[in-house]
Amino acid sequence: MKSLKNLARALVIGAAMGAALVPGAQAQVAQQTYKILVGFAPGGTLDSIARMLAEKIRDPLGHNVIVENKPGAGGRIAVDFLKTAPTDGSVALMCPDFMSTIYPLVYQKLNYDPDLDLVVASTVAESAMALAVPAASPAKTLAQYVEWVQAHPDQANFGHGALGGPTYLLGLMIGKEIGVKLLDVPFSGAAAMMPGLVGNQFGAGTSYVGDFAEYHKSGKIRILAITGNQRSPLVPEVPTFPELGYKDLTATSIFSVCLPRNTPAAVVQKWSSSIATALSDKQLQDKIAALNFTAGAGTPSEAQQRYRALRAFWEPTVKASGFKAD
Repeated sequence: MKSLKNLARALVIGAAMGAALVPGAQAQVAQQTYKILVGFAPGGTLDSIARMLAEKIRDPLGHNVIVENKPGAGGRIAVDFLKTAPTDGSVALMCPDFMSTIYPLVYQKLNYDPDLDLVVASTVAESAMALAVPAASPAKTLAQYVEWVQAHPDQANFGHGALGGPTYLLGLMIGKEIGVKLLDVPFSGAAAMMPGLVGNQFGAGTSYVGDFAEYHKSGKIRILAITGNQRSPLVPEVPTFPELGYKDLTATSIFSVCLPRNTPAAVVQKWSSSIATALSDKQLQDKIAALNFTAGAGTPSEAQQRYRALRAFWEPTVKASGFKAD
């Protein structure tokens, strides 16, 4: 009888200890550090936005979040890390749209399938692109620019900062839309291209609105039109291409958060709702705006659909250009 009492006492004590340990275990799980991978070096816009998001998403996600850079191969090395990551939501990737929209069109051998290996949780930020001319250009409007390049085919060229990238394809597409073959002048980034544009070394330039905004405001260049269906708050006086009759020039550049293949729907939704909560913070919106991007969340299905629509948007231009990255 005594042994039964001792056993009962031991069971009660053990249960009490187990109950006491549960909150501690839960706290340990909650303290697991999550990662957002960035496939490019620290300091760029993509990296900066990832770090801003990591700070604000900690509370809604319930985990500390750090950014880990895995630069190389235009972001494709980071995808290799994501493909082998756990599917519990502890590892995500900040995905610029070109990894899902343009890379599948220009790489014959891509190390991932964007529709299977990259599960998009939500959009985070986006930016319109633009066509600009030097301040010395006689073209004050897009219509005047079209007339000018038609009259000066030897100067019908455009500078851009990424061969095979969105701004390169935009220039080709503009040429097709206005009926003038525009010769591209490639540079290694928008910053490298700007002195030539300011110095009137080529007829025009294509880049993101944020790359041009300050030069435009200071009178060193002139933005003629921007992509998308809404004017940019950075340069609200500049019309959109659709406003000017070019209905097809609507592409914007999008950053999203992606998770590994086979991530459970509940985990994807947790990231999606946490991103939406983080981006509702006015301070974060302002910080992203300071980088010349606009904050904006979306459901997983909405984000995935935007990527597929962008790929379909660029595909005819890529095929017509014949450009291949390998």
